[in-house]
Amino acid sequence: TRALARIGHRSMRVMLTLMATTCSALQLGHAAQRFHPAAARAPHLRMLADVFVADPSFNLAAGAALVGTLCGGLEDIKDARGEKLPTAKLFGGAAVIFVLFGAFISFQTATLRFTFDDSSFALVKADGTGTGENVVVGGENRWSYTSFVNYDFLPSQAFPILVYFRETQTPADTREEVPLMVDTAEGQVHFFPAISNSAQLKQQFVEHKCAKL
Repeated sequence: TRALARIGHRSMRVMLTLMATTCSALQLGHAAQRFHPAAARAPHLRMLADVFVADPSFNLAAGAALVGTLCGGLEDIKDARGEKLPTAKLFGGAAVIFVLFGAFISFQTATLRFTFDDSSFALVKADGTGTGENVVVGGENRWSYTSFVNYDFLPSQAFPILVYFRETQTPADTREEVPLMVDTAEGQVHFFPAISNSAQLKQQFVEHKCAKL
């Protein structure tokens, strides 16, 4: 029971860290940046100005909701006396966290898109309007391919939860530390949840010759 409790506490801490990182990475601003609205309706096609919009992926949201449902079921397990196990509150709390996280990720998946044009990788709203200035490090949520130092999919591309990249476009004096360390290269680190088709993201990173350590 104690071992399960420790595992549960670690899982909850990881989820809370991920949610905090996600919120920081996906804060929306008010400045404008536009591409043709048709791109949001047909994200698998290259649109005007050669903009490619990665397909949304609800896999992460569905996975979080499923884990939350399973935790909810574990909360209701009873012993021989018909009483709930000591871990009931732990699993109940985990169920709430995972379900809320799944709902949050589902909203982000529905409202945000990642785009690739001739020179840059960008985060935009689903209607094609810009997300404005990044509230963490400043500047637009748009990064030139030449500024890339590294990118990766965590824990793996086959099972992506986070997409990572490091860039040198952000001025050194405005860069911020992040809680997860993937490499020790120079540049600002960015994490975002895998709310887009990871195979398409990798294909575009490769096609645009983004640096990869």
